[in-house]
Amino acid sequence: MNFIRNMLALIGVLAVLGAAVAYFKYGNLFMQISSMAAEQEALAQLDPKAKEIYLKMWKKLKETGNSAEATIVKYPLADGVSPADAEQSMKMVANEHNIKAVGELPLSEQVKLETGQDQRFLKIFQFCNPQTAMRMVDYSDAYSAYLPCRIAMVQDKQGKYYLYSLDMDIMLHGGKTLPPELFVEAKKVQAIITDIMQRGAAGDF
Repeated sequence: MNFIRNMLALIGVLAVLGAAVAYFKYGNLFMQISSMAAEQEALAQLDPKAKEIYLKMWKKLKETGNSAEATIVKYPLADGVSPADAEQSMKMVANEHNIKAVGELPLSEQVKLETGQDQRFLKIFQFCNPQTAMRMVDYSDAYSAYLPCRIAMVQDKQGKYYLYSLDMDIMLHGGKTLPPELFVEAKKVQAIITDIMQRGAAGDF
């Protein structure tokens, strides 16, 4: 009996030692597998286009090394289109879509006044549909950081002019799918901002 008891005790000790060795040798692997499963489950809850959106962001980030470049859309002003032409066109298009122009920041002009030195052109235009904005914030307060919709007109270091804005695909598809009615409204705002930028860049009056 003592022999059997000792053998069972020895087997128990060996089992504990074996489990300890397995934990230290393979524990990280098990944890990684468990973590991967949790990540896959979280990803499965996101919008069906989320993977495509983040892959596009990653490609831009890898190409440029610039996180801001990975999250924007931009359009060059067409040849012969001046900043004044583009501005007038954007305001007319916004009016067509009944979206409010709620602010302008002529940053390069302001810096020139402060320093007395000429600056590259930089002006930011702000547009907003107040009711859609409130519905977005009702869904998540964090969306207030996206408001109002901004379009920047920038003269690059080579003298070429561009229109920049945030890539709204991230807001639309980057997380869990938005409620259907809110998604339709947000998609409409994206289409309007895109139209403002494209027609502004083309000088389309």
